[in-house]
Amino acid sequence: MLYRNLLTLPVVLAVLGSTLPAAAVPSEVFTSQLPEIQQNLPLGYGMRLPDRIRLGNDSNRDLLSKLIVHLFPSTTPRGLTLGLFSCEDTAKCLVGTFSVYRPDAVSVVGDFAKHKSTGDVISLSKDIKGYFLDGNIQNPPLPFSSLMWRQDELIHTVSFPAKERQNILLMGYSMVHQPPIRHSHAKLKRPEPIFSLVK
Repeated sequence: MLYRNLLTLPVVLAVLGSTLPAAAVPSEVFTSQLPEIQQNLPLGYGMRLPDRIRLGNDSNRDLLSKLIVHLFPSTTPRGLTLGLFSCEDTAKCLVGTFSVYRPDAVSVVGDFAKHKSTGDVISLSKDIKGYFLDGNIQNPPLPFSSLMWRQDELIHTVSFPAKERQNILLMGYSMVHQPPIRHSHAKLKRPEPIFSLVK
């Protein structure tokens, strides 16, 4: 079953890739947070985010509009993690994370090595391979699965509940092909959330 899924993935990704716009933008979930993301990224870093948050088989805008984005900047190691939450309680309502870190960060080195040695190898582009660690088959099983890859001399990670395997892979593929968001010193005015315009 796993082998069959891995065989069909390149076809799915090829079709998805042909539909991505040349000037893609991150999912509207991040719209109001873009100024903070730019200001909290270390200099020289480029963070890639998916063009769409995928959860289950449901693309319900109501569900997406309830997601809360929290930023977790880090100075040791230098990097940034974005957490998506379904409520304000960050201890109980984690939906998923996106992160970018230097490849020589101690915590990242071990994590990336584990993904490479025990994870499934996924072709994310012609030159980029990702490593998918399935939480369901870990011992003991983990509630979250994660996909890691190296791009732009940085390590990128996307992590969501283990049941979201296909969605994690599709979001990772989207991230690889998105233009990176880069550090900005400008004090940008927060744009109005798109969801506030939708009734």
